[in-house]
This record gives sequence, structure tokens and C-alpha cells, in this order.
Amino acid sequence: MKKCLVIIDMIHGFIHEGALSDSSIDKITPNIVSLTKYFIEKDYSVLNFQDSHDENANEFMAFPPHCLKESHEAELIDELVPFKNKMVTLYKNSTNGFMHPDFINVFDKIHADEFVCVGCCTDICVLQFALSLKGYINQHNLKVGVSVVRDTVETFGLPGHEQGQFNEMAITLMANAGIKIIDSYKEIME
Repeated sequence: MKKCLVIIDMIHGFIHEGALSDSSIDKITPNIVSLTKYFIEKDYSVLNFQDSHDENANEFMAFPPHCLKESHEAELIDELVPFKNKMVTLYKNSTNGFMHPDFINVFDKIHADEFVCVGCCTDICVLQFALSLKGYINQHNLKVGVSVVRDTVETFGLPGHEQGQFNEMAITLMANAGIKIIDSYKEIME
């Protein structure tokens, strides 16, 4: 079975700096690094999405400006930089990486049996990508799985956006859509 790891928005602008950053998200970094090493050692594909916005991005009508193109916020976190040359990276101007104009071409070239999603934010970018991918797979009756690893996804905490509640809500929504929820990254490496 050929798998593809999908890393979503593990960039400085969601963890270390900027209007939408939350340093508590960093707790998933070691697990994602371990999975990335494992996938590369197995010669599986690694797809990396990074927010990279134009100054006048439509997304800024809903969220404060963040992760502008060529800014430090839009760069991959340091822990994943050593693997960058082994990843396919798509820079996105939307919360949903599935909408990237090149995604379907990349999807077709990868030929994976399962897409394993990790990253942040669980209730926005991870949720939207995983649901869109699952919908596409269902529409075309493809024999491809979509999974999300619980200890490799996290969201931010703010007043009115309780971190644990929104994280679990997103995981529940994905499970209800037929996305496989895996509790620990270690289960994939067994």
C-alpha cells in the first residue's frame, strides 16, 4: 500500500509569529517530524501545503493579514526544512489546499492508496482539505483512503475559539464524513 503524507500549514505564521500564530500548536511538531522521516525512509510521497498570500487576498476579509508571500511567516518551520527537497510543495492563497490549481495534477501523479493528513489548523485548513479530498474521491469512486492523525493536528486558542473544543469538533466532522481517524502517529509506523 502506497501512502502520501500531507503536511498542512506547518509554517511560522501559525506557530511562531503573526496574527494567527499560537505557540501551543508546536506540540505536534515532533510527531510530524517523525512521520515525515518515516515516509521519506519508506520512499512514500510527502505533499506540503504552505499559506502564501497576496497582499490583497480575499481571505483577509475573514482573517487578519497573515503569511504574506515571501515573508518569514510563510516559511516552513525550521524542524521540517531539512526535508523540504523531498517534498512536493504547493503554496496556497486559500484556507483549502485542495483548491490549489495544481493539486489534482499532483494527486494524479502521486498514485497513493491513502492520504495521511497532518498539520494545522484542524478546524480550518485540515478540515477543508480532508473533506474536499474525500468528496473528490467519492465523486470519482476511487479506491483511495483519507486519514487524519489525532496527535499530529491542532488548532489555535482564542476567546470564542476554545482550542480543545474546536479541535475535537473538526475531528468528529471528518470522522462522520468517512475519514479515518488514527489516534497516534506511532500506529502508522508499526
